[in-house]
Amino acid sequence: MTSLAHAVHVSPMQPLAPAALPPRPDGGPLVWSPLTTALIYGPREAVLVDPGLTTEQGVAVAEWAAGFDRTITGVYVTHAHGDHWYATAAVRERFPDLKVWATPETIAEMERTTPGGRPNPFWGAAFPGLIGDTPVIAEAVPEGGLQVDGQPLVPHAAGHTDTDHTTFLHVPSLDLVVSGDVIYNQVHQYLSEAGTHGIDSWLDAIDAVAAVNPTTVVAGHKNPERDDPASIIDDTRDYLRAAAEVFAGATSRAEYFEAMTQRFPAWLNPGIAWLTAVGRWAE
Repeated sequence: MTSLAHAVHVSPMQPLAPAALPPRPDGGPLVWSPLTTALIYGPREAVLVDPGLTTEQGVAVAEWAAGFDRTITGVYVTHAHGDHWYATAAVRERFPDLKVWATPETIAEMERTTPGGRPNPFWGAAFPGLIGDTPVIAEAVPEGGLQVDGQPLVPHAAGHTDTDHTTFLHVPSLDLVVSGDVIYNQVHQYLSEAGTHGIDSWLDAIDAVAAVNPTTVVAGHKNPERDDPASIIDDTRDYLRAAAEVFAGATSRAEYFEAMTQRFPAWLNPGIAWLTAVGRWAE
């Protein structure tokens, strides 16, 4: 049996334009969280998962992937948020023959949120001049599934997590899950789209990851100083349960922000807790 391996690239935090969000209550910086790209590779082939947001990030991901000296056959996109796929065009410039895959539900969401192949207005306002046109959407995962050197990569529909129609990718031969945003690795979690039942749906998706019993979980957003242990499954659950408690009692943006940053002081990028609060409470 051909053996596979994986590697992880983390694009660093990216400052947001000052007009993208109101100032944080604590005066801290507004930045986007670190973005994780995984490479699943065998002796000859490789597949990238979630190549990032900005053109610069895509160029860096392509340069990193080229260093493995494999044929990059494709990119898998876990969900429709632009920070996980807008950089695909830049990667494809380096590897023009690669395919771009997603599930049909994710593709429909990508098309809905990126009309005409141009970035969603939020992303364009947050990162002016840093994101090119995004004409690359995706094609549906083939009926025979995805493979690297004959070994399967298995997409799993996860439903609503931090947005609708999300997925994770299971690599059985490595006991590996590349989770997209189903799992976070000690980075504040985005919950603006949670609505009434979003946290419950997300908890169900976490259970689906746990059910494949991975030993390694590569989160979509991670503290780059941390490894990728399966224990982050429980960490993500704990954050969501805490957020549900705070949502139930908080009455303002500032109250939610203060509560979550006090409960999770070691987690990166409190600005995402503030983004969640701004999306939750109109003021």
